[in-house]
Amino acid sequence: MLAFGIAYSVLLIASGLSLDRRLRYGGALLACLLALWVGYSSWQFSVYVLGYLLLSAWMVERPARNGLRYLHFALWGGASLPLLVHTAPGYDGLLLAEQVVMKPASVAIDLYFNHDKIWVAWSLLGWLPMIRQSLTPRRGFLPLLTPFLLLAGLALVMLLATVLELVHWQHGLPEWFWVFAIANLLNTCIAEEMLFRGLVQRQLQIRFGWIVALLGTSLLFGLAHVPGGWSFVAVASLAGLVYGLTYLWTGRLVWAVLVHWLLNLSHLMLFTYPFSA
Repeated sequence: MLAFGIAYSVLLIASGLSLDRRLRYGGALLACLLALWVGYSSWQFSVYVLGYLLLSAWMVERPARNGLRYLHFALWGGASLPLLVHTAPGYDGLLLAEQVVMKPASVAIDLYFNHDKIWVAWSLLGWLPMIRQSLTPRRGFLPLLTPFLLLAGLALVMLLATVLELVHWQHGLPEWFWVFAIANLLNTCIAEEMLFRGLVQRQLQIRFGWIVALLGTSLLFGLAHVPGGWSFVAVASLAGLVYGLTYLWTGRLVWAVLVHWLLNLSHLMLFTYPFSA
């Protein structure tokens, strides 16, 4: 079932990236029906995402104006929230391992391959390009410095996590590394960057300027991780700042996605994961 889950996620992202509406909506519908047919999704969840598909298509193809536009996005936000927090009706992620210790001296976790949050990524791809430029880059330094500054930012994030004793240095590849790498890219990084940077940061920047947008989005991203505790909120907020700068300096969401993924993979490869025991 894991192979199907990977194919399902790839199909949704590929269809979301398509500029042909037949491929975009047809691919998402195909993923929904195939998941129901093979038992990857329950009928309740399939009905929910089918409704979400229709809502997204309606908003993209028949955009509202003025105040009605905000009502539509409020409806979309209400429908997206259960997908983001794994509480959509009938949803049950694919459980790969129970109480697995990813690295020695780490807390045990249940390892899931989730497929709900990716629907939010698919929906947002109807409004926002992930690969093409969606924001005018803003830099006050040589563009060649961008990679080095971002790498320094990622190092600072992990340094803060170490100082706060959330993690400790422990290099090595765990048994589940490649599954984690695929799942984290497809089902986490793309959705979170499309939402926080592509939607929230971009809209805040249009209305209030880049400083408010960058700091506000970073704080919201940190608060989204509050179940991990306030120390984790601080680390996630700093990470959000790095992802936000990536989007601000490049204007392309794909780079924010890749920087987010790089940090998560570096965390798993070089430190205890997700937290020290």
